Amino acid sequence: MEPRMVKTQEIREWASEFRLVQPEAVRGMELSMRSTGQLQPLILLKDDDGYHIIDGTKRYRAALEIGLEGLQSLVFEVDMVMAKAMILHYNRSNSSLSMYEQGLIVRSLVHDHGMGQREVARALRQSHSWVCRRLSLIERLLPEVQDALRMGEITVSHGRELVKLPRGNQGQALSVVIGESLTSRECAIVVEKLLKAKGAQEAGYIYTHSREVVRGALGGDKLHDERLSDHGNRLLKARELLRLQVNILGGALQSEHTRQLPADQKAMVLPPLDSLVAPMGRLTEIIHQTLQSYER
Repeated sequence: MEPRMVKTQEIREWASEFRLVQPEAVRGMELSMRSTGQLQPLILLKDDDGYHIIDGTKRYRAALEIGLEGLQSLVFEVDMVMAKAMILHYNRSNSSLSMYEQGLIVRSLVHDHGMGQREVARALRQSHSWVCRRLSLIERLLPEVQDALRMGEITVSHGRELVKLPRGNQGQALSVVIGESLTSRECAIVVEKLLKAKGAQEAGYIYTHSREVVRGALGGDKLHDERLSDHGNRLLKARELLRLQVNILGGALQSEHTRQLPADQKAMVLPPLDSLVAPMGRLTEIIHQTLQSYER
């Protein structure tokens, strides 16, 4: 099938109910499309109502920001079950769908289409346990937590931690996570402490003194400076971890062992490094902007 140009104004976000809000990812895609254009076609479902996105939401939203009148697209005419299976298929290679988003699709196939779990597993070409885990994640998460995920107030990593709590405790823990701007790691610490709490009084202390609990757990962390605020420590830690990983990757790439890798191993390991170029370029731009702001 050859891509064809579809007018941007005729495209609809049919699958947005299965995707989380990712403003930063859209901005990154916008920068990429401004510099290199559209590299991959959208995957669209065509029906009587027009064209609906199966894959390519970020490209579509970036195109709206740029003002593109049309987008190269592959157009399919399939039923809804196949369309939902295709969402997973086209996002499988780059793992861009979170476990939560996969769970939304699984739940839709079970509840909206009356499919059994094993039938869903066959349709998605996944194991029965894969389907069960994702369906369980959705069904065990409090609706308020799911709403926070959809609105981008918390990340999927936060959700994976909060789901460990009984549903009756998830709402209060969610309020603490949002109110205190806890990172996913800090959220994991609070959840772990809540699960080990002996009685309501201890749990209440954790809810009301979450920052103290987190600081105590991180007391032995070398990448922590008491003179800094919580956000200052997050910046410190992110800076040092990135510097370490950049040095590790740079050293590995320049190593003689890399040059001596067999061709088949180089083909597996090296080409995906290209996916780091755009995010690193965006990070460099953010660093320069932040430093210029500081100097002013």
